[in-house]
Amino acid sequence: MALHLSPAEARRFSLLLQGWSDTEQAQQMRQYCQHGRISTYDHCISVARTSFWLNRRLHLGGDEAILVRGAFLHDFYLYDWHDCSDICRWHGFVHPAIALRNADARYALNDRERNIIASHMWPLTLRHVPRCREAAVVCLSDKTCSLRETLFCR
Repeated sequence: MALHLSPAEARRFSLLLQGWSDTEQAQQMRQYCQHGRISTYDHCISVARTSFWLNRRLHLGGDEAILVRGAFLHDFYLYDWHDCSDICRWHGFVHPAIALRNADARYALNDRERNIIASHMWPLTLRHVPRCREAAVVCLSDKTCSLRETLFCR
């Protein structure tokens, strides 16, 4: 299911990601498989786009810049979770903390962006609850995109 953005929305979305998605570190996500044939980079773009679309269409009032940046960085863990030793067994539980550590080291994040990244796997990560509307939207969008990619992108 493709979410339709108007040309103005597509431009706004691209502007919000400028300087975030085009860094060398962000581009590294293209080399890791996420679900099916989808790279981690493409998954993060899909979650950011879905979050942006939901926020606009449902008039949720989330800050678009925070929403899109947090969504884009939610899986910024920079490894192939299908092909690693110790981390993979617990990937679902630990990758939000790894992604947050990586993102915090490379980008100037605010508290809501940190919450988006840390809580996107809730309720699996019980202690990290979405505490802002942007984090709740990204948590829902991530699950929606992950299910679609797992079922239909093989």
